[in-house]
Amino acid sequence: MDHSISSRSLSRSPSPSISPFNSKRMILNPVFHKFNFDSRNFEIKPLVSRQNRPVVVAVRSSNQKVHNDGFVLEDVPHLTNFLPDLPSYPNPLKKSQAYAVVKQTFVSPEDAVAQNIVIQKDSPRGVHFRRAGPREKVYFKSDEVRACIVTCGGLCPGINTVIREIVCGLSYMYGVDEILGIEGGYRGFYSKNTLTLSPKVVNDIHKRGGTILRTSRGGHDTNKIVDNIEDRGINQVYIIGGDGTQKGAALIYKEVEKRGLQVAVAGIPKTIDNDIAVIDKSFGFDTAVEEAQRAINAAHVEVESVENGVGIVKLMGRYSGFISMYATLASRDVVRC
Repeated sequence: MDHSISSRSLSRSPSPSISPFNSKRMILNPVFHKFNFDSRNFEIKPLVSRQNRPVVVAVRSSNQKVHNDGFVLEDVPHLTNFLPDLPSYPNPLKKSQAYAVVKQTFVSPEDAVAQNIVIQKDSPRGVHFRRAGPREKVYFKSDEVRACIVTCGGLCPGINTVIREIVCGLSYMYGVDEILGIEGGYRGFYSKNTLTLSPKVVNDIHKRGGTILRTSRGGHDTNKIVDNIEDRGINQVYIIGGDGTQKGAALIYKEVEKRGLQVAVAGIPKTIDNDIAVIDKSFGFDTAVEEAQRAINAAHVEVESVENGVGIVKLMGRYSGFISMYATLASRDVVRC
């Protein structure tokens, strides 16, 4: 999936100062006068549904006239974009007893999530995204699926949990039996390093740190990777990684599209910084905030042990200050963030 979207700077108003509770001072560095978060500019594309049918972007007034209301759908690539005659099948969840009690199991193809929650009455509705969730129709038969999972880039808390949930979801919910783990990052595709994954294999991996599939940086050779995907008969690729990894996933998808292969490429963003605009929280963020509080608490102990002590704690976050802000609000010992 192509996640390479141009960005612009989005400024938010300064956060309120946090008053000291005693004469000892804690300063969380870097100091933010304004939080600058990367947002995105979106190219307006023709609106097309999953079955390549135009999406109606309009609202009817009381006199039944149709007016354009400024609805923009920023869609994601889909197999039917380049394989329009691809057959679809009933979702296996229809047979699941766990989902039988749910009134609305599936997400409608017309469902979308707004980028901006608060808008003015007469302003355009703005950019929207496809709502995630199970669809009533799928494009793979369960017994024909051969999926693979790969982890790339730096480590992040929760990677093994993500691997476990993909494996258990594919196996228990969709009846997929063949799931491979590509070891050692992207280069594992063409170095033939694989691990057969099953619910039994991943049963307790969420209790361990790191990634059971091992990881690496670089090693991305698009042609070699897609050649290997094709040779092994893999038709679902789940790629867990950060910015560079997702750019690589976009290149893999483009090569798959170029060759006309029935291969789904799903990118799962990995960042502890929580700097993804369209989701509530990235995995690993809560752990990062928890660990940051330990550093703040340790500095606070030292500050209280000396006269006129000042503690400075520097936290990561690249272009966003979510870790600093949440750790500050949680600890209550910080004077300035």
